[in-house]
Amino acid sequence: MTAKPFRLGFFTHANTASPPAEANEELIRLFVGAEELGYDIGFLAQHLLVRPELGSAPSPLVSFAPVAVHTHRIGLGVAVVTLPLTEPLQLAQDALTLDAIAGGRLQLGLGTGAANIDKYAAYGVDASDPGKLFDDHLGVLLDALSGRPLRGTDQRIHADGTGLAQRLWRTPGSPESARRAARTGLGALFGTATLDAKTVQRPIIDAYLDEWRTVGPVEAPSEIAPLLTPRLGGIRNIYAGASRAGALDDLNRFLESSRKRIADVRGVSADDLTLDDIIAGVNLKTGSAQDAAEGLRADAALLPEVDYIIAVTGLLEAVEVGRGHRHTVDVALRGLERIARDTAPLLGWTPAT
Repeated sequence: MTAKPFRLGFFTHANTASPPAEANEELIRLFVGAEELGYDIGFLAQHLLVRPELGSAPSPLVSFAPVAVHTHRIGLGVAVVTLPLTEPLQLAQDALTLDAIAGGRLQLGLGTGAANIDKYAAYGVDASDPGKLFDDHLGVLLDALSGRPLRGTDQRIHADGTGLAQRLWRTPGSPESARRAARTGLGALFGTATLDAKTVQRPIIDAYLDEWRTVGPVEAPSEIAPLLTPRLGGIRNIYAGASRAGALDDLNRFLESSRKRIADVRGVSADDLTLDDIIAGVNLKTGSAQDAAEGLRADAALLPEVDYIIAVTGLLEAVEVGRGHRHTVDVALRGLERIARDTAPLLGWTPAT
């Protein structure tokens, strides 16, 4: 059992080979199915200027509108909006509109978009200092949600954004950006597969919690600062099979495809990596349901501090693609069912109703 309850979520890239209308229906079915399984939240990735098979939701807030109508309880998370490429006042208005449709279920992740630096020019944005752009846009967004006058004018948003302001996340990639997230009152969402849990993610978490304990959200608007609390969300690859040997056999194609990427990150030869090196490198928890639960429990960056454990659906789909099958909602839901039914309860999680 964990020291405190956590919420169970999933993270989808919305990979698809389907045409747009069908892709939207697939996203609805994924969230409806996950809600029925008791999941607390689902996070949808933003992919800018990529082919649909790599991610079919360049505008997650728009994609979530029909999902909000067809679901009732599950949280709708965006992971993440590339804030330097986004006009923050328009983002505030769009997010508040979606949050109203969803009945206060939106959780909005924000990032500098390190993976999208090469796309800044297409958006007419200078990529020389994305950190400063992020901070500038975050300031406008927080002012808007707090009901403050905007950009030196007497104009403001005439909607209560204080609820949404308590559900903002940042994806810190360093201890300093984690401290910045704490000072501005944002949650910390982490989980890039190549960031080692012990040597990279643990220091980020420690910095975030230390900054919150030491100074708190001192840079958040005074209207919302007393309402804010620290939040941690860990994204992980989770795959539970009947046995460790069976799970590793299922995952062989995925693990081998990850070998070069992990080797490049570590600066070593791909041939020198062991299977355990690759498993650790992609933050994978696998084996039997008990094995996967033990892996999550032993993860240096998760329990007991983490508030959300978030499973990546892409891994579940990759197993079936390796067997010659297409990315399908049913594939993802079968994997999510195993996690919710067999693994998460071993850590004290109970399905939401």
